[in-house]
Amino acid sequence: MNKENAGTLEGIILILPVTLVVMGAVLLAPIMTKLMEAFGHINYANILVPILISIPALCIALFAPMAGIMADRIGRRRLLITAMTIYGCLGTLPVILDSYLPLLLSRIGVGLCEAVIITCSTALIGDHFHGPKRDKWLGSQAALSTFSAMLLFPISGALGAKFGWQGPFAIYSVALLMMLMVVVFIKDVPASKEPQSSTTEAFPWAHVLKVCGFTLFGGVMFYVLQFQMGNALTAFGIDDPAQTGLSLSIASIGIILGALLFRVANQRIALKRLVAIEFVLIALGFFGMSVATSPTMLVVSGFVNQLGAGLMLPTLLTWAVSPLKYVFRGKGTGIWQSTFAIGQFTSSITFALILGLLGKENILNAFAVYGTVSLIMVFMAIRFVKEHSTTSKG
Repeated sequence: MNKENAGTLEGIILILPVTLVVMGAVLLAPIMTKLMEAFGHINYANILVPILISIPALCIALFAPMAGIMADRIGRRRLLITAMTIYGCLGTLPVILDSYLPLLLSRIGVGLCEAVIITCSTALIGDHFHGPKRDKWLGSQAALSTFSAMLLFPISGALGAKFGWQGPFAIYSVALLMMLMVVVFIKDVPASKEPQSSTTEAFPWAHVLKVCGFTLFGGVMFYVLQFQMGNALTAFGIDDPAQTGLSLSIASIGIILGALLFRVANQRIALKRLVAIEFVLIALGFFGMSVATSPTMLVVSGFVNQLGAGLMLPTLLTWAVSPLKYVFRGKGTGIWQSTFAIGQFTSSITFALILGLLGKENILNAFAVYGTVSLIMVFMAIRFVKEHSTTSKG
């Protein structure tokens, strides 16, 4: 399989692994109370139990660059198949576990596999497609990540209610099915298919670091509402998990819509202008949430915020990956994924620091701080992003 004959089937198979990365946090969020019931007796449970959710993202942040280097040297397909196999085994292992330490170790293993999976699958998209098709599938990957999260939340909650905290972990076995699909339908693209590649060329650090600078801030902004909707609703006296989930689902539709709109915007709007527009939408959403006078206004503003985030994610990803030549694609993709994961990991930390300065009673005002930073990023985009389309030439 190569760039010339890769089609819809290959595209679908290569974007599906992003759902495995989403599972890392999403499947555990609805059963957090049950995990606390099961392991609340251990020392420092209030810290150690929530780590079970966040540890995979930290593993991606730390290990994705190394995963990218390994992918360039070993081969993306072989590494992807290995990681998906291990992921499926380690992910389902908690079904038979009943103590904290083995569970934590399995989560670390899952996180390391996620770093490899997201890096290799994204690099393979870059290998098999080019130009508008590549951007289309990278945009679809971003849309699928959000859609799968919305789908997995209720499934995990239902399994947790019926089978206890161990129930949702059975879903991880789907990785083995995806692995078989990769084995049968996906092939490595030889370096010879990309004549411009050369092992003597220098890695494009200037390009990657510039994109990662925007990606770090973008990653923080992307997850603020995802993580803080429940806290924001308490400003209106709402602490019902069901209403929180519904409100977040409605706002998150903006991410899916934004990822789909990217396919059109990417072809018609220059990169500099597109990045600026995305941060403007994110800022407007944050400012709207900061002055919200009702839960409805909060959700509507959140939708605008998530629309900008949904546009931003595939824009930054295609901006990062498209110019990378074959010999660098795994490494560059890994560095980008690591940066985005760092943004995700630090999002809650920055919110807690801001809230500590403003006071918990001013929780909505914290969104205004992010809105201000987003506006600064608009000017940074105008100043530092080169005026060209995100569409790749090869």
